Amino acid sequence: LGVLNALHAAKTQWYHFIAIVIAGMGFFTDAYDLFSISLITKLLGRIYYFDALSEKPRTLPPRIAAVVNGVAFCRTLAGQLFFGWLGDKLGRKRVYGLTLMLMVICSIASGLSFGKSPDGVMATLCFFKFWLGFHMLQ
Repeated sequence: LGVLNALHAAKTQWYHFIAIVIAGMGFFTDAYDLFSISLITKLLGRIYYFDALSEKPRTLPPRIAAVVNGVAFCRTLAGQLFFGWLGDKLGRKRVYGLTLMLMVICSIASGLSFGKSPDGVMATLCFFKFWLGFHMLQ
C-alpha cells in the first residue's frame, strides 16, 4: 500500500514514459507471438507434412496443431507466474538479464530444431518455443 501511495504522489517524469514503452513492447511482442501462431501452423503443415500426390496443400494433423497452440498459451501463463515471482525475489533488473539470455539461446535453438521425422522436428520446435516464450510479459 505504501508503494502505491508513493507512485500516486510522484510527479510524472521521463522514466515513467520509458517504463510504459518497455512494458508496451513486451506486451506487443507476446501478443504478436500468440496471435501469429495460427499462420505459423499453416506454414509448418505445408513444410513438414507435404504430400506431392495431394492437390490441396497439407495442414498440421489436429493433434500436432493442438500441441503447438497449447504450448503457446501454457508457456505464457507459467512464465508470467514464475518470472513475476522471481522478479520480486531477485529484482527486476537481474531477472530481465536472465530472460534476455534465455530468449537468445532459445531463439537460436528453435531455429535449429532437429529430428528425422516431422513429429520429431515439431517436438523439438515446441520444446524450444515453450522456453522462448516462457519469459514474456513479466
